[in-house]
Amino acid sequence: MVRRFGWAMALSMMLAGAPVAAAEETRALPMAARQADVDERLGGYVPRDIVLRGERGEEVKTGELLAGDVPVLLVLAYYRCPMLCPLLLTGVSKGLAEAGYTPGEDYRLVTVSIDPEDTPTDAAKRRDALAEKLGAKPESLRFLVGTAEASRAVADAVGFRYGYDSSTEQYAHPAVVTVLAPGGRISRYLYGLEPSAWDLRLALVEAAAGKVGTIVDRVLVTCYRYDPATRRYGPYITGFLRIGSLLILCTVGTTLGMLWRRDRRRGRGGEPR
Repeated sequence: MVRRFGWAMALSMMLAGAPVAAAEETRALPMAARQADVDERLGGYVPRDIVLRGERGEEVKTGELLAGDVPVLLVLAYYRCPMLCPLLLTGVSKGLAEAGYTPGEDYRLVTVSIDPEDTPTDAAKRRDALAEKLGAKPESLRFLVGTAEASRAVADAVGFRYGYDSSTEQYAHPAVVTVLAPGGRISRYLYGLEPSAWDLRLALVEAAAGKVGTIVDRVLVTCYRYDPATRRYGPYITGFLRIGSLLILCTVGTTLGMLWRRDRRRGRGGEPR
């Protein structure tokens, strides 16, 4: 267990943006861990004909998961994982709870197992546990399993690379949430074990093209942009300038309107009766 914990944590820190002391440390990781990475495919699409299985064992095509007009948060993990996956799902649930959006209404959370040995029963248990943390109805979340080929097809579509370490009988994989726009277009990647409520909120509004969230959220998306270097949303100076210019124009227009109405009242008051 100590061995599993050590290289799994080293991998999650590396892929979440934590600095690696030296190249030797990376080479010291098992081959499976070195295979784990993300090849971002922004603007690409998840195929709609991949067949998976749901929590009751029923067949589910990816097209059904991507249907509708709400964005999808796609998590690739596996349900028998002893450490990294539970930490990731807990971190995602925490961020989503703080974001305040409603699963099934404002977004759809879809988790697909990369382990062909996972069963629908495993999926249902993970789904129910996460639903309890979110205070959501279990049916508003989807946890799925699939054959090795089906899971690999989903992973390849979003550039999610993982490997199996036979010595520990565990999968090495990155800690990442893929944000999909309605229809399955890849909109954003959020890295780390605990994506922040701020990043989740802005990513969902961005993916939904402003159809999710309040007017304040839409304004914030104008003022903030995703920074690939920091893997976070940060201030966007052009957006602030645009908002500032609009406020100035509104202020000037309001002031001119008040002056015009005042002069008009004075003019009427000076007319002979």
